[in-house]
Amino acid sequence: MKSKDNKIKRRWLAPFLAALVLAAGALLWVKMEGEVPHIRMEPDIRAVGLRTKMTLSVADAKSGIARVKVEILKNGKAHPLFDETLSGTGAFFKPGVQEKTFSVWIEPKKLGLSDGKATLRMVARDHSWRHWFHGNTGYLEKEVTVDTHAPRIAVLSQFHYLNQGGTGLVVYRLDEPCPKTGVTVGDHFFPGHPNHGGDPLIHVAFFALDYRQGPGTAIAIRASDEAGNTTRVGFPYHIKAKRFRKDVIALSDTFLKRILPRFESDIKDSRKLSLIERFLSVNRGLRKKNYQEVVQVTAHSDEKRLWDGVFLRLPNSERRAGFADHRDYVYKGKKVDEQVHLGIDLAAIAHAPVPAANAGRVAFAGPLGIYGQTLLIDHGLGVFSMYSHLSSISVQAGQTVKRGEIVAHTGDTGLAGGDHLHFSMVVHDTFVNPVEWWDPSWIQKRIAAKLKGTESG
Repeated sequence: MKSKDNKIKRRWLAPFLAALVLAAGALLWVKMEGEVPHIRMEPDIRAVGLRTKMTLSVADAKSGIARVKVEILKNGKAHPLFDETLSGTGAFFKPGVQEKTFSVWIEPKKLGLSDGKATLRMVARDHSWRHWFHGNTGYLEKEVTVDTHAPRIAVLSQFHYLNQGGTGLVVYRLDEPCPKTGVTVGDHFFPGHPNHGGDPLIHVAFFALDYRQGPGTAIAIRASDEAGNTTRVGFPYHIKAKRFRKDVIALSDTFLKRILPRFESDIKDSRKLSLIERFLSVNRGLRKKNYQEVVQVTAHSDEKRLWDGVFLRLPNSERRAGFADHRDYVYKGKKVDEQVHLGIDLAAIAHAPVPAANAGRVAFAGPLGIYGQTLLIDHGLGVFSMYSHLSSISVQAGQTVKRGEIVAHTGDTGLAGGDHLHFSMVVHDTFVNPVEWWDPSWIQKRIAAKLKGTESG
């Protein structure tokens, strides 16, 4: 009996030992893997300011992350920034933490670092048994510049007289290149544009006060260098308050039945809504959507000024509605909506030829909701002219146009009740009063005089 038991044991022992050897080999194979951890830094830092944040993403799918260390090397000395050890899971075939993101702050003055060149070194080790159980080590090094000094701003232009709902221009010089610079009006930012008059550090910034921004609005120039150091300086300015006209638009069923079929595809569940509900969907929701489309178009402007001189007005036309007219919409004796008219309506003969107000490049040409057939011309430096309710457009996006060139004809498309031109001026993403741009004296004093001597020929 005992002999029989021994035979059974010997019969199972060999396979068991073989399985044990295979398992040990598999474990060794897994634990002795030689792939180094992957390190990624965001953003791609090239300069370090007074307090710079970097995000480090480390991944190791096979053995898991064991340790992450970051230091900055300057003048032959390593200054530790971050050091974290991560434990494994304890399971034989299971890796530890396979992926993790770390936030690292760099504060040169606390480290006693002076400005100048330095090296960021990032090190990640895994739980592999390679290198006598020290694991595989991945390295990432990045040459950076320590810069703890904020940029300096010198204002070059004078006499910043502004109108509520109007346009301003400031010219200034920086003492170093800055990736983000411009003018803040309230909490709104208007980018500055580097000038090409022989000094790349001279910037011009067109900015706008919308119809709600009068005296008391805070305006300043801001510049942030590559290291993230930011300077904000004020400059002398005066804002003249403006009062805008109030108007009442009476809505009739006849008008609504004529106008609303144009927007059938824009109104959700149109058949379930009454006439006035459909109108309000257009006048509110579609209007907001169209404004965002204008913002998208005007987000990109030529870095050079493409226009010269006063802007043209539609010839032989009469003004029918003004900029920032506050409109109350009345239906069957009851106020149902209110909106602000962000342009000037000009009426001439039906299908009157529309000249380009000034030289520029067509940024948009086509249908635009409540504005109907619309044209937007980029004049450079964030300045755009807008032509709406057109019956036809004779130019296309990307085309260069001259001042006075016929680009369209007036019409009654969109939310227009009759043939006219809705003309707007837009500075970056803010509608401003076109009257200023039609005024030769304003153009000369507020624009041309400030730009004189700062542009290349």
